[in-house]
Amino acid sequence: MKLTSRLIGIAGVGLLVALASADAFAQRANVPGAMNLAPPTQGIHPPRHWTAYDVTQERPFGTIDIAPAGSSVESVRLWSLGRSVAERYELNGRCAFITTPANAPRYRPGDQEFCRNYKLAGFARPIAPRS
Repeated sequence: MKLTSRLIGIAGVGLLVALASADAFAQRANVPGAMNLAPPTQGIHPPRHWTAYDVTQERPFGTIDIAPAGSSVESVRLWSLGRSVAERYELNGRCAFITTPANAPRYRPGDQEFCRNYKLAGFARPIAPRS
């Protein structure tokens, strides 16, 4: 009987130590702000505020050539699959600026149509970096 109670006691202490060390390990791994110390992901730029100075009437999409994208939602979707993450960020920002009701009259109907198709294609949303 004494041997059984000692074994149960030792097992209980062992379990307690295992749980306590696992909890301490989990707390160390979950240090607040640790993600802020990670190096920035290559090619991903922080969101920026687009203005009429950046999104000109002559070149609303900057150096990105949208002509191959076509004029349908499906063709824009297929074209968008080949864009880099940085290009998608840029297109998201530029299209958000172009389609704002106060800014829309400044841009050609084709530019506005591309942005609507881009949004409908499902790419005009924030792109989460891979972790």
